[in-house]
Amino acid sequence: MFRDALDYPTRPPAGSRSVLVGGALLLFVGIPVAIAGIGVEYAPVGLVAVLPWLLVRGYYVRVVRTTAGRGYPTPPRFGGVGRLFLDGVRAVAIAVLYLLPGAVVLGPLVVARTTGVELPTLFARVGLSTALSNAALSVAGLLALFALLYLLGALYALPVAVANFAYTDRFAAAFELRTVLAGALTEDYAVAWVVSVLVQALLIPISYPLRAVLVGFFLHFFAAVAVRYCYGQGVGAALGWEPVGTTPDEESREDADEVTLAVRRIDGEWGESETRR
Repeated sequence: MFRDALDYPTRPPAGSRSVLVGGALLLFVGIPVAIAGIGVEYAPVGLVAVLPWLLVRGYYVRVVRTTAGRGYPTPPRFGGVGRLFLDGVRAVAIAVLYLLPGAVVLGPLVVARTTGVELPTLFARVGLSTALSNAALSVAGLLALFALLYLLGALYALPVAVANFAYTDRFAAAFELRTVLAGALTEDYAVAWVVSVLVQALLIPISYPLRAVLVGFFLHFFAAVAVRYCYGQGVGAALGWEPVGTTPDEESREDADEVTLAVRRIDGEWGESETRR
């Protein structure tokens, strides 16, 4: 799967073009974000990055949708901006909802740690006795441990949830926990997940230094698409999915068929030659 994942993003007919478009969108994300990081007064510039970022996230959903269940999938085209945007919004919302419970618990603890606030001191300020303070510290420690374990589990299962949404095109499908767990706890998905981690570990660290010469944006997109290939293939095999969606080859065939049928209809042979090639 590792070799196939690296081969997938540039497969013809649309792969190379999609990498160019996706890399350019990531460039349009990176520039406003970099400007916003200069100072607080430039922070609003970062909002410009939201639209291209969501379009890229939507494309990742499309990759999963057209990859699941296929033996030799080819990358989908960038097209249908409205659909890409909507899929991107829904994918981000799924991620937020999955990670939110752990973040709610760990967030205040992280803020307290980074600001130098000691929990015993904080408990003393609110009037807790030493015994209650120690008990509160124990509870906070347990909550932090469970929240950390939850976040790790959620990060592992999140691709399955997004894949289930992509495959069914239903937002609620991402929260069908029985299906999500059934997919996550399989060897097919575990292998795909490990391969996706290897792809990220190999390519993502290289992509960031190369952003100085712009190549890194395209390499980052390439790696992200390869990762979604792993997710689509792994979850599709784990849950026994049949292919859905449309690949570039199928789009081309459908376009050719429509033209052929139109010509036949003009020639008056519609009833006799309606069968597709």
